[in-house]
Amino acid sequence: MRCSAFLRFWSITLAVLLFFSFAAWSQEQPSSAPKKASRVQKKATKSPSAAAAKKKKRSKAKKKTPKASAKSKAPAKSKVGALAPAPVPVLVPAPARPLAAAEGPIQTVVEQEIQVLKGKRQLMTGDEISIQVYDLSEKKMLVDIDGDSIRNAASLIKPFVMLAVYEQISRQEMAETQAINRQITRMIAISDNQATNHLIKQLGGGDVEQGLAVVNALMRKYGFNQTMVRELIPGGGKTYGNRTSAADATAFFKLLYEQRLISPQYSQKMNDILLKNVHDRIETAQIKHDGVAVADKTGYVRGLNADCGIVYRGNHGGQGHDYVLSIFIENKERPADGSWGKRKTAVIRYLSDRIYQNLKNCAFKMEEGRGKREATTSLPKSLSKISTL
Repeated sequence: MRCSAFLRFWSITLAVLLFFSFAAWSQEQPSSAPKKASRVQKKATKSPSAAAAKKKKRSKAKKKTPKASAKSKAPAKSKVGALAPAPVPVLVPAPARPLAAAEGPIQTVVEQEIQVLKGKRQLMTGDEISIQVYDLSEKKMLVDIDGDSIRNAASLIKPFVMLAVYEQISRQEMAETQAINRQITRMIAISDNQATNHLIKQLGGGDVEQGLAVVNALMRKYGFNQTMVRELIPGGGKTYGNRTSAADATAFFKLLYEQRLISPQYSQKMNDILLKNVHDRIETAQIKHDGVAVADKTGYVRGLNADCGIVYRGNHGGQGHDYVLSIFIENKERPADGSWGKRKTAVIRYLSDRIYQNLKNCAFKMEEGRGKREATTSLPKSLSKISTL
């Protein structure tokens, strides 16, 4: 009885516990479902903003991708550029006018160039210019602009002094020594003023006035009527008393070229010394580059810048003609501006280059025309056809 009562007690107790535990579980199930639903709802409410955020992220990503692709493509362009770099333009000083525009008679070309230089103020008010160009092959004057105007001679008196010394030596009135030849070379090649004064004194047997008279008498003999030696070259080279002209300078170099100064032997000797001149204006960089020789003498003093000589164009490949070029630029106000002389040197070089190029182009056209005529006239038809292939 006791055992059965005990079992009944625990079975009832167990049943009660099971009942309450089931009731508690059943009450927890509805309360837990809404919690899950609320979480889902929260996710659902958050999903539009999240989707929008994702869309924004995607749109940003799309916007960024082209930039990234552009950046990724940029190195490719730079690599291509590195393989084929763009050519770097070479800056070349432009001439006053293109060569193609400088056509026509050379007298007209030079006159036009002078006007251009005046317009660019390379030739200032008060700058007077004399130019002569003489074709030594054709024996005719190509350019003559104020050639007879008498100018300050400066160091351009020195070729005439050299002529006077060799004239006396040829007449055996002066001994030709190494010292004399050395002084002549220094007078011409480096424009030594002391050597010039010493030679003038030598011509007069030690007397300056007699030496000047000897030089002047010789000028009349050769017809250099606009050349006058009135003084020795003062200290500092400030010589303003001696006179000459572009016409006399051109005549001197013309006679020298024709070997009519004293004799062929002395003409050749003087020409060789003039080829040693180190102070060049008309012998420009272009002329030197072409290997063309120039026998010339420069002259400079405040208010005067000049250069005259022979341009041996015909000796360059057999093309072109030799010619004399004489250029004087004088300003009687004698500008104190130290750069005046440098600017006139640039003008002389510029004009020399233009004249040289013009004659070079003319020579090329003449040679080209002569070649065509020879190909069509002097050769048989069969050979002329072959020569034009």
